[in-house]
Amino acid sequence: MGQIFQKHATQFDPSLIVKLKSITMRELFDCVDTIDKYYPQNCYLNLEQFDDIFATLTDNCIDLFHRLADQTGDDGKLSVHTFEALAAFAIFSGESFETKCMFVFRLFDFDLSNTLEEQEMVSTLQCAVRAMCKIAGLVIPSVSMLEKLGYVCFQMMDEDKNKHVDFEEFYEWTVQYDELQEFMLLYSGTQTYQYALKRMVNAMDESEQQFNRWLRECKAPQVPAIKLQQNLYELYKGIDQLSIDTLFYMIIEYTLRSKSIGQEESSQQQKDLWAWKADHKKNQHLLLNITIKKSDYLDIIRAWNVYSITDVNHLSIINIKDLKLLIWLYEDEEPDYFRINQEMQTIDTNHNNIIERCEWMQYLCSEESMQRRQTPQVLMKKVFDNYDEEQCGLIPIINIDKLLRDTFKQQMKKMKDFKSIQSVNSLIQQLKMEFMKQVKKNNQSHFDWPSYYQFLVEATKTHSSLNKLLNLNRD
Repeated sequence: MGQIFQKHATQFDPSLIVKLKSITMRELFDCVDTIDKYYPQNCYLNLEQFDDIFATLTDNCIDLFHRLADQTGDDGKLSVHTFEALAAFAIFSGESFETKCMFVFRLFDFDLSNTLEEQEMVSTLQCAVRAMCKIAGLVIPSVSMLEKLGYVCFQMMDEDKNKHVDFEEFYEWTVQYDELQEFMLLYSGTQTYQYALKRMVNAMDESEQQFNRWLRECKAPQVPAIKLQQNLYELYKGIDQLSIDTLFYMIIEYTLRSKSIGQEESSQQQKDLWAWKADHKKNQHLLLNITIKKSDYLDIIRAWNVYSITDVNHLSIINIKDLKLLIWLYEDEEPDYFRINQEMQTIDTNHNNIIERCEWMQYLCSEESMQRRQTPQVLMKKVFDNYDEEQCGLIPIINIDKLLRDTFKQQMKKMKDFKSIQSVNSLIQQLKMEFMKQVKKNNQSHFDWPSYYQFLVEATKTHSSLNKLLNLNRD
């Protein structure tokens, strides 16, 4: 089946796909009602009938009619298969992939059994694939070829071998079939969460490999900021400069925020950053002492990659329908309707009902947003990583005192009275002694993150004030 979708589209019209994507399922159901009322016996539709039914969906019915039409009689007249037309409009609509699958599944469930039998599956595949290929301008497979393919697909979907395919079996198969998913992504601008997640994993792997190449080129444990800037312009030269600048700003700011947890000199670096942003051509030298480590880069590039994966049309424009996938992919948790609408109002700062890449990056990677989204564990891990100078996952035991103090640094800043600060200092000394005793007992000179974090979790059971300070049990 992959051969069908991999053929080059010679008549692909992106503007047509954009128009079809505006169609809603409610509008399509109105067309179904028209068919049931006026053309219940029509397996094929002529141009006049086609226009009567579908004119409300699009202003280019004639073009669509000729794309979908076949010569069905000896008189040479053209007509469109009714089910192919319905399948085409459903598949290229702006609805979710699951909604499209449900419509097509119900369309060919002729006996209303909530399952597809073998012949119904053959009809489904024939109409759906031919409709997709016609709209996309691909070579149209023969009916006999699709009939054979339909039998094969039915056997693959019917996992329990009861000679019926229910919707769950049908949907799961379509979700896992990468060639179909790639077709839907390329030609209809639709993708499932599952396929988007696969693409996201690949994108992050590529980003990490790219950064590793930069490290090898620099022959250093971190990439100089100026070198990173040059690399980003080269890597994303097809994207507008403002978006690339925003990405670079976010990486630098995130790096400095990360360093500020344990390094006082970063306050001067922060001032340098603002001066550079005010006139980056004149003050380019201010970036000379800033270097970027891989973990910071990947934290920010993840937000960039999520946007790229969701922006299937490569226009740097996300609407409210796409926002659900954008948030779902970033947080790995499906957002509800109210959350999507709330986030749309927050992110869309210029109120044009679309989310541009810069808006997304600024919203997600701002200091306020990062602090709101990061759990105590993530913040503690960030402190730990600052002391992992070799990026090997191990810290010398001699650094435990500084590490503990930086772990509590943010909480201590909020304390106003001397007694509370002294109490925390005393707690740090106790934890230091307990941890060193534990590590030396095992004849270790270094410790890793899991052992450090587990120590603090266990310590909350004996030090009542510790859990309140670290807030490890926060939901």
